[in-house]
Amino acid sequence: MHHDKAVDPGWASDAAGPSEGASDIPYRFLLDAIRSGRLGAGTHLSAEETARKLGISRQPVRDAIRRLATEGLIELRPNRGAFIISHGPAEVTELFELRAVYEGLVARDAALSIDGAGLDRARRGLLALGQALSDIDRFIAAHDALHAIFREYCPKTRLKSECMRIQHATEPLLRLMLHHSPTAMDMTMAEHRALVEAIASGDPDHAEIAMRAHILDQDAAALLPGSDDRLRMVQR
Repeated sequence: MHHDKAVDPGWASDAAGPSEGASDIPYRFLLDAIRSGRLGAGTHLSAEETARKLGISRQPVRDAIRRLATEGLIELRPNRGAFIISHGPAEVTELFELRAVYEGLVARDAALSIDGAGLDRARRGLLALGQALSDIDRFIAAHDALHAIFREYCPKTRLKSECMRIQHATEPLLRLMLHHSPTAMDMTMAEHRALVEAIASGDPDHAEIAMRAHILDQDAAALLPGSDDRLRMVQR
C-alpha cells in the first residue's frame, strides 16, 4: 500500500554511522516486529518514532533500517521513507523456492556430518515442537531452533546466512498459515519427524529431498491475505 502524504525520511543517513553494536537493539526490535506480524506489509517506518519508543537516538535506527533493507525486508522509497516489503504471489513463491534450495543444501551437509549428540538434540527439538502445538509463538520458536541445529552441521557460512535471511522474510507467511489452516501444525510436525529421520540416515540425497518437500509442501501464494486460494488452504 502506498502512502501519498509526506513521511519522515528518517532512513536517510546524515551522519557517520555508529558502531554495529549500537544498531543491534533497533535492528532486533524491528526484525521481531516484522517476523511476528506486528509490523505488517506496507507499513511505514519512522526512525524518529522508533527511536522514541526505544529511548535512543535516530542514527542507530537509520542504520538498522538500512540493514533490514539490504536483507529484503524493508523497501526504501525516495522522498517517501521506509516501508515493510509487500510481496505479490510470484515473489512469495520465489522466496519459498529459494528457501527450499538453500535449506536442502544445508540438510545435505547435516546428513553427512551430524553426530549422535546432534541427533539427540534434534530429537529433543522434535519433542519441543510437539509440546508447542497450542501456541504459535512457541511453535515457531521451536521450529526455528530445530532448523538452527541442522545449520550447525553445515560449514558454509554464506549459505547459512542466506537461509536466515529468507527464513526471516517468510516467517510472517508461516504465521498466516498456522493461524488459518487447522491442520498446518500437525502436518509440519509430521514433516519434521520425516526430516530428522532423513538426516539421521546419513543419505544426503534423502535429506535434501525431505527438506525440499517440507518447504514446498506449502502453497505459498495461497498464504497471502485476500488470495482466492485462501479458503482452499484453510480447508486442507
